[in-house]
Amino acid sequence: SFNSQDDTCEDIGRGPSISARIECRDSEMNILSDSSVVVGDRVTLLLRESSAADLISCEIKNTDDTVEQTLVIDTTALNLKDTFGSIQLESCDKQSCFVPITYTYNIMNIGDTPMEVTTVMRTRGTSMVDLIGIVEDRNVEVGESTVAREIKELDVCVNVDEETRIRVEADPPQGIPCFSEDDYEL
Repeated sequence: SFNSQDDTCEDIGRGPSISARIECRDSEMNILSDSSVVVGDRVTLLLRESSAADLISCEIKNTDDTVEQTLVIDTTALNLKDTFGSIQLESCDKQSCFVPITYTYNIMNIGDTPMEVTTVMRTRGTSMVDLIGIVEDRNVEVGESTVAREIKELDVCVNVDEETRIRVEADPPQGIPCFSEDDYEL
């Protein structure tokens, strides 16, 4: 298995299938975690002030208690997204890869007639979502504006350019519908 530190990661079996038990201990053999998990679950290690946690040893066991992986983690040199066999570090103390972000889309009527917002289509990657349900006021008078706010968790530990496209469509009381489109990159 891949280990992003120079410490040990030993595969003993073929690895747990869907569920496993993860048992982690500090260097004085104090139990830091003994959790039953399924693939994708998060495991939290609670370190006590007196804990000798420069090295943490974790065993990944199958449901029949067969040890599938043994991991030794040097906690003096941790980085978010470090990988230890089948475990990946996503947060440590108050540090986390996942931060909440609010996208605020400002929709302004710069024309000379009132408009009713009918579509706010957001495209990000392959995902297309109509945000009309979160538009604060769909009826926008001349010179006024409204907003749509979308809340998401952003993984700041992954260096990925994320492009967002917004297309707004609005109808006047009479006449031809109006639309506007903008792209944003994060």
